[in-house]
Amino acid sequence: MKNKFKGFTLIELIVVIAIIGVLAAILVPTMLGYVRNARVTKMNGNAKSIYSGAQLAITDCYNKGLADIQPDCIYTGSDDCIGHPDGGGDDCELKNYLGEKFGGYFAFVTDSQGGGCVYALWSDKPISPSDVRHMTTQDVEDSLATSLPMGCHPLKPNS
Repeated sequence: MKNKFKGFTLIELIVVIAIIGVLAAILVPTMLGYVRNARVTKMNGNAKSIYSGAQLAITDCYNKGLADIQPDCIYTGSDDCIGHPDGGGDDCELKNYLGEKFGGYFAFVTDSQGGGCVYALWSDKPISPSDVRHMTTQDVEDSLATSLPMGCHPLKPNS
């Protein structure tokens, strides 16, 4: 009487491993692209919140005379939600517009009259006034590979 063994042959196992390897080679880069796009969307979304909050705070301060908002000025801040002007003048408090749970670092630039916001930036790392620039979509994507990834709103049109 012959003994019959149940199981897989070596060839069958190698074929299955090869198929899994091909699928992984296809899926991993795709998933990394999704992760990259999600980070860009998060950073730009947070920058949009900063932009909206800054617009509201500046408008309130401008209309009610609560603070001296400097025109063409860079304001930077962090978790305390207070924008500190680079060139002097009063701070701009955004806490009422961003909420208590705001996290991260931000910067925004005021317009030439000091009555609005031109654009805003957000990062999970400190932003200095020298880092502030209006960014394109490509600039935001490229910043992911640097030590200071930043989101921007509104994005500068590609030139």
